[in-house]
Amino acid sequence: MDSVELIGRLRREGGFRLLPLLGDSGEVAGVHLSRFLPGGRLDVVQAWDERWAVFARLPDVVDVSSPFGAAVEGGVVVRGPFARVVSPLLPLQPGLVPVQR
Repeated sequence: MDSVELIGRLRREGGFRLLPLLGDSGEVAGVHLSRFLPGGRLDVVQAWDERWAVFARLPDVVDVSSPFGAAVEGGVVVRGPFARVVSPLLPLQPGLVPVQR
């Protein structure tokens, strides 16, 4: 399955929302996918190409004093090829039904 098919499945079956990931000069450099889960969790996938992607499951909390650093504590981060990073997210696991916001 190629990355276009995987992105489609993440959106249809996984409840992910899609945004372009912009490079330094404003060109589209990849994709940013996110979804909210029950229990106050946020899933984020960023992919630059088929060889490099990052997935993070973070607490859905706002810490104004440290908006990025504190969120990684208690979270999960996976790096690697896009297909390997997102394959655990499909099929959608029971109990992780996305929350509509």
